[in-house]
Amino acid sequence: MLHALVSMLVAAAAVAATVDQVHLGLTTANVNCPEGVSVVFASTTGVPMAVAYAAPGSPSATTTTTVASYNVSSALYNYSSPFLHTARLCKLQASTKYTYSVGAATGACGAEFDGSFMTPPATGTDNTPTVLGIVGDIGSEHITDTLQNTAAGMNGIAAHAIFLVGDLAYANGQHEQWDTWYHQAQSVFASVPSLGINGNHETVKGGGTTKPKDKKKYLPENYLGYIHRINNPVTAAQNDKLRTYYSIDIGLVHAVFLDDYSGYRGDEKSVVGSAAWLAERSAQLAWLDQDLAAVNRQKTPWVLVLKHNPFYNSWNTHQCKCSATRFEITDPESCWKGKYDASSDKDATSQPHCANQAKFEDIYLKYSVNFVVAGHVHAYERTAPIAKNKIDSKNGVVYMTTGAGGHGNDCTRLGSVPNWSVAASSAAYGATRVVATRDALDVYWVANVNNTVLDTFTLTKDGIVHSVPSVALAAFDSDVTCDADD
Repeated sequence: MLHALVSMLVAAAAVAATVDQVHLGLTTANVNCPEGVSVVFASTTGVPMAVAYAAPGSPSATTTTTVASYNVSSALYNYSSPFLHTARLCKLQASTKYTYSVGAATGACGAEFDGSFMTPPATGTDNTPTVLGIVGDIGSEHITDTLQNTAAGMNGIAAHAIFLVGDLAYANGQHEQWDTWYHQAQSVFASVPSLGINGNHETVKGGGTTKPKDKKKYLPENYLGYIHRINNPVTAAQNDKLRTYYSIDIGLVHAVFLDDYSGYRGDEKSVVGSAAWLAERSAQLAWLDQDLAAVNRQKTPWVLVLKHNPFYNSWNTHQCKCSATRFEITDPESCWKGKYDASSDKDATSQPHCANQAKFEDIYLKYSVNFVVAGHVHAYERTAPIAKNKIDSKNGVVYMTTGAGGHGNDCTRLGSVPNWSVAASSAAYGATRVVATRDALDVYWVANVNNTVLDTFTLTKDGIVHSVPSVALAAFDSDVTCDADD
């Protein structure tokens, strides 16, 4: 009787509801949905809705959504989110195209939304390259071009997933912007799964979307919009503790997403250096060590770390120092506790990457991480392999900043650019594309304009970077202006 009533309510919701902001994610056993895809959308109804899905030649399956919402209320600002629905489609076939429908059977009349997606290759498979798109700091200004670029893939293979390295919507506490941003992203996100990690604009930033920002009206995000809307494979218990870090295997890649703002609570600066702050950061560090220790390099030979704040960054913005020499950390314990050099540009309340690097880099080197990708700086840069601020082509890690997603560009570099900085540009909005085979990791940075490849290099299993100098990088001309919002 109860089952019949639920079915009737679901059917009624499918007729009456409006569906928007559809976006897909990837799920794992961590959320009890191995080899899965999540379908997330906003709706006008709080009643669970049916999501039907099918692979070619297979019978259709149906699941129902879980529903959440959230509210923000203060003396100056009130907001109620739409009903946010999540359906998890589990144990899907790898490298298979699925169709799905919200509110009705696949292909049936009356569906509120119809879409399709391609599942990623199975973990460890050699049948096809693993293709990923990576970008940060998108905002709304160039979102369509940037996401189409990120999803395009290479060599005729579209991206199996899009990785977002922080600063997504730039809502800054004005939560209507989250609705706008996911509506804008739907044309891409409804067919290509995305995974992300938060940046400062999902955690410590308030003030809304306009300039000058109204800091009194719009409170700092403190993970609220991000956790309710993004669809990462993080348990509810971890999200409740604001622990947003996680990892996932996709084809030949083990991807680790790290939260540079772990331990922060909005823009409350007094938390930095506190026992609670250190405990949360130490918990993430211990988790990272355990996660990388368990990686099977026979199945996933390539290990990528995705985070928001770049440490090895030669652009003038978002710099910090833990010692008199930039990029050197002579006292890791002091740095880890958020104690910066007196001449540092900013402190740990806004630039936590120095403190994190004091411990993270040892873990990267211990487990031979191949590639660390960040955003935050609204430009592009990649380094030679680095170990403790020195080029090390055998054991070092390649670092990339891919923060030119479209929300302004930083254009000024440090007066003395380190020798490990191999390529850099602020002349374009663009995204990174990665192609992983068992023997090589090919990386491309591609401008939105005409899909122009402005930089490319190859990582091999022996740790060597084979760089292809790009004439286009130096010669590229565009109308991008130097106007960044951190």
